[in-house]
Amino acid sequence: MESFATVAPPGAETSSFDVAVIEPDYSLRTRLAVELADAGQFETIEELLQHLHPGRPVVVVFGPSFVSPMGFQHVHRLTGAHPEIGAVFAASELSTEVLQQALRAGARDAVVIGGEASLHQSVDRVGELLAGSVSRTQAPATRTGEPGRLVVVFSTKGGVGKTCIAINVAVAMARRSTDPVVLVDGDLQFGDVSVMLGLPPQHTVLDAAAAAQYGDMELVQTLAARHDSGLLVLPAPIEPIPTDAMLPGEMVNICSALQSMAGHVVVDLPSVFNDYVLALIEAADEVLLVGSMDIPSIKNLKIGMQTLDLNAIAGSKLRLVLNHANAKVKLDVKEIERVLGLSANFPVPDDLAVPMSVNAGVPVLLEDPKAPVSRALDRIAEALLGSAARTGSGRRGK
Repeated sequence: MESFATVAPPGAETSSFDVAVIEPDYSLRTRLAVELADAGQFETIEELLQHLHPGRPVVVVFGPSFVSPMGFQHVHRLTGAHPEIGAVFAASELSTEVLQQALRAGARDAVVIGGEASLHQSVDRVGELLAGSVSRTQAPATRTGEPGRLVVVFSTKGGVGKTCIAINVAVAMARRSTDPVVLVDGDLQFGDVSVMLGLPPQHTVLDAAAAAQYGDMELVQTLAARHDSGLLVLPAPIEPIPTDAMLPGEMVNICSALQSMAGHVVVDLPSVFNDYVLALIEAADEVLLVGSMDIPSIKNLKIGMQTLDLNAIAGSKLRLVLNHANAKVKLDVKEIERVLGLSANFPVPDDLAVPMSVNAGVPVLLEDPKAPVSRALDRIAEALLGSAARTGSGRRGK
């Protein structure tokens, strides 16, 4: 077939991107094209290249025949030479290894044929990203002077309120700061930031990673959604992917792009031990280490600090946030500080307002701003903003 299917958003007068399917197998190719409303069909990459229009965005769906080492190499060369192409792999099966190889080949997405994830939705999302990259007329202004500061929120144990603290501190910072504040959900498998904010994800860190891979840092800056509080949010992927599906440097690059337009970038890290987490902790200006008033949490914090050698990597950047600090559980804060070798910089009291706000999908700082927990979280934001002011608002030398 010698033409593309053209796609336009509702109300648009002209199409904003083209759609094509490349698959040697005729029946598979036809099946995919029909699912995509008769997309352009090509048997080989060479055929596609004869019909490309320079600068015109096109989403290319690569069929199962390209899910192979040789196929990934061909796609990688194509996407590297033609940034107007957004690659989507349609695979018969999608394993972790296949997903990793697809992303390394420059794909914007990968879906299973006939699976729960809609191929049509994937193509629409990638097409909108491409069209925005090509036709974008106004990107967020880049801040003058030093880049914004990077704050990571980390815990060695789940269930200690890490994400809730990250969200509320980021919201408080956004309300106080004159510069934009961005919250990034760095938990690629089980990120809950968008759910807890009641903010359906339009674009995710995977979209940002794809844009960064092509050097389109301006596009990275446009992908964060705006919350009612003024906070900009870049959610985790809709479907869980392994943390190692994204190279450590990729998330650091995403954060760097965001720091060029924001005063602060806050990253909610997963509670895992790997190079991905370590790279972000090392790149950060501030590390909020979250613990709770129970022996398993403190034990895990101690082991985690030793395993990651946080004192050597993070040093003076470490700030201990002790959640449920007022709980009467026969644990003394001073003893916890002694065991960890850290002062409890930010005690956060236990408060019924927190679970109520989580279930409502509203940050407690907005739902009940006068609650003791809200005041404690606001003090953390104030301290972080004050820390930026004391160091000239830019990043400190590591």
